[in-house]
Amino acid sequence: MSEYVTAELNYLAERVAELETWSYDPPDGRPRFNGRLSAYQTRITNAREYPEKTLTEHGFCCLHRPSKVPSCPDESAIRNTGYAEATEWIKDTLQASEAIVFDHTYRRRLNGRPPLDGTGGSFSEIRTPVGRVHADFTPRSAPKRVAPLMARDADDPLPPYRIYGLWRPLNKRPLQDAPLALASSSSVTMHELVPNALVYPDRRGETYAILHSDRHEWFYFPDMRRDEVLLFLHYDSSASPHIPVPHTAFEDPASPPDAEPRESLEMRILVF
Repeated sequence: MSEYVTAELNYLAERVAELETWSYDPPDGRPRFNGRLSAYQTRITNAREYPEKTLTEHGFCCLHRPSKVPSCPDESAIRNTGYAEATEWIKDTLQASEAIVFDHTYRRRLNGRPPLDGTGGSFSEIRTPVGRVHADFTPRSAPKRVAPLMARDADDPLPPYRIYGLWRPLNKRPLQDAPLALASSSSVTMHELVPNALVYPDRRGETYAILHSDRHEWFYFPDMRRDEVLLFLHYDSSASPHIPVPHTAFEDPASPPDAEPRESLEMRILVF
């Protein structure tokens, strides 16, 4: 197995003062995304070759965690079985006093494997892999998301918390299509994080788009099985500044033409 692959990753091409991504077609005819992406040839290291890479040092790790959720999951199986499993895994792995799974996303790449151009993904009719370097939470959006879970107002002080992502492929065979690449949080600076407003019909969220840097260190876990999960840090309320783990789906140049299109399940977990 190769020590690394070289693949294109889609970064934000330039800083935008008020970057926005709309979940629907804006009424004034503007594009859903007002930024511009640029693809960079990037070295992505096989993290399986470096078992010392740890959650503490880089913000992510790969765990062997078989699941009882079926390979073709439904909402009931995810919420009743998947949430309970994830809660116990997180509490055990992180020695956390409390963990709350608060949402999930099932993704499936369409037949024909359309390009991972970063313009679809979360707001397509079928949630598809996101081919854009991004991070899920900012100091503005994380408290707004967490406060209702604790029955508090967004402006109320909150105890220290973290938000983690838990990601697994659901394919029956080892994953060879659109794997997830993760950047070591220690290689990213605040200057490269650009707030990106998410505009919904009834609310506004916020994520980070990412500017390119040659200093970014990228990793992936090739041939992931459905009994493996990636655990990575979205947000740490105690860190100042907080640097999340940027991530993106990417086209693996070693992927065979007949690779089974990716199916995956991701969860977000509030941890104390």
